[in-house]
Amino acid sequence: MRICVLGSGSGGNSTFIERGGTALLIDGGLSYLRIRQELETLGIEPRVVKAILITHEHGDHCSEAGSLARRFRCPLYGTRRTLAALRWSLSGLEELRPFELGQEFEIGDFRIASFPIFHDAAEPCGYLIRSEEGTVGLATDLGVVSRAALEALATCDAVILEANHDLEMLKTGPYPWELKQRIRSEVGHLSNDACGEALAELTRSGRLRTAFLAHLSRTNNRPELALQTVQSYLDGRAELHLTWQDRRSELLIL
Repeated sequence: MRICVLGSGSGGNSTFIERGGTALLIDGGLSYLRIRQELETLGIEPRVVKAILITHEHGDHCSEAGSLARRFRCPLYGTRRTLAALRWSLSGLEELRPFELGQEFEIGDFRIASFPIFHDAAEPCGYLIRSEEGTVGLATDLGVVSRAALEALATCDAVILEANHDLEMLKTGPYPWELKQRIRSEVGHLSNDACGEALAELTRSGRLRTAFLAHLSRTNNRPELALQTVQSYLDGRAELHLTWQDRRSELLIL
């Protein structure tokens, strides 16, 4: 199973997971041209993309979802309320595959499960992508890592979890007070420290080996600070990878 975060941040998000010639995109906030170019650098044909999974309806995660579904000729999956909220950006020609939160389903050799997360969206979810090689979990755009999310992610070999901001940079930064409060709330975004605490618990109680730090703020964080802060919680118990807004991450193979 191959995993690559093609882009992550407030400017657009999409993650690629592939096994045996079947690929999934999680979120559709990047253009078809950008995704195709990133896949070509990995030596991957666009035709292997068989489905797009949407975490929630915010534009940086779904603004290109309709175009991507039409260009890749694949269905869009999401919780019922997420897909209903997403219709503003769709043409009506896309094939929609709604599911109930918590429902499991299969796409090719992948077994996929969803779990609830806390964010200010209609019905946001994280995903577990399972194959014979292992399980990958994704949870970005969440204000707190709930017990339910921790229990879901404890089954993962690799996790994509947001480390959105440094608390001190957010406090002293240029954002309006209302936006700072939203980011720090339980339906906002995870700080570096909250990400580190969650990953530390997963390394102690689960089988986590690798984690990607996702959705880093360009204003309220720095890649080296996020990496240093999260590493301080882990004592080398998991390998960490950064993700980027303007380029893909490293390719991980499970």
